[in-house]
Amino acid sequence: MVPTQQSTVSAKLAVALAGSSGYARHVGALKARSAPFFAVIEPILAKHNIPNDLKYLPLIESAWQANAVSSAGAVGYWQFMDETAKLMGLSIDPANDERTDLRKSTEAACRYLKDLHRQLGSWTLAAAAYNGGLGMVQRKISRTGHRDYYSMAMNPETGYYLYRILAMKELFTNPAYGVGSVGILLASTGRDYEAEREQARRMGWLQDQEPDLVGTPIEPAPDLPASVRSEAAKMDSVLIALLKSHPNTPAVFTGDVAAKLAQAGQPKIGQSWRFTLTEPLLAGEDELKPGDILYAIIDDVDARGNLFFRATKAVSAETKAVVPLTLIAIDPLTGLAGVPHPKAVKPGWVVQWKL
Repeated sequence: MVPTQQSTVSAKLAVALAGSSGYARHVGALKARSAPFFAVIEPILAKHNIPNDLKYLPLIESAWQANAVSSAGAVGYWQFMDETAKLMGLSIDPANDERTDLRKSTEAACRYLKDLHRQLGSWTLAAAAYNGGLGMVQRKISRTGHRDYYSMAMNPETGYYLYRILAMKELFTNPAYGVGSVGILLASTGRDYEAEREQARRMGWLQDQEPDLVGTPIEPAPDLPASVRSEAAKMDSVLIALLKSHPNTPAVFTGDVAAKLAQAGQPKIGQSWRFTLTEPLLAGEDELKPGDILYAIIDDVDARGNLFFRATKAVSAETKAVVPLTLIAIDPLTGLAGVPHPKAVKPGWVVQWKL
């Protein structure tokens, strides 16, 4: 489940959708091109009990280019680095690089994803580790004390990786996309899963003697208006539909760290306030612990009374060491800077902070 009721999650999904919106005009062609690849990949994912949504991973990794090579040296449909490919049993010999073989590389990717899932306990984190590395994700788990991908602060590429997969899924499955001059989706022409497998056979990816595995048919699309809505309207409608499933749940933004008020100052620009960390935080090379003191000043107070806090340093409660840092207080309802001034400012008031 994707927690779209959280403002940061829906905002990142909107950014990913915006980044993928260029595909919307050509989604029919993209589906037609992807169909034979999915016909091979989906049964293999099902055989390994891996979520079907991860079939979009090689699409965003390589755009279905067998000989794709990344700037880091990753090769093939699933973009395996040399060492990982060998660990997963693939040959990387230039004369026989199995990373360019769709079936073999998909089997290897499934083995790798299952191993990541076994170690991380989450398919979302497995996808993140596929992009950013197992060690990086394990360090994030150790520092944050939880396994929620959506509330972890990661590097930009890994932080948006799963959202790119979700955005591609929206393009392929949401009726708002793929509306052309004829006013229908490609899927509505009746091309079912078996037709896709037949196309894969013609391309040499499936052999007639291989047993047919059960897949999921492409469902016909409902009748759609002939007019084409703007890309912004399409993305807005997608987000609205996603948010409808949690209409009564307030949006909650989780920052990089939470701290509770220890001593309040005046709600004026330049005033100093003191907070106590309630969870561990890694600030550069310095590890801060719950109970360490956070010193913040107010940079601004807007017309609505929102307080714009900026933490400038932390002091270890144990060693009294001073750690310079910069943290910005975040509104838990919007994910933006500026914290609503509570009616009663009391010690224990919890504030979310972003590095």
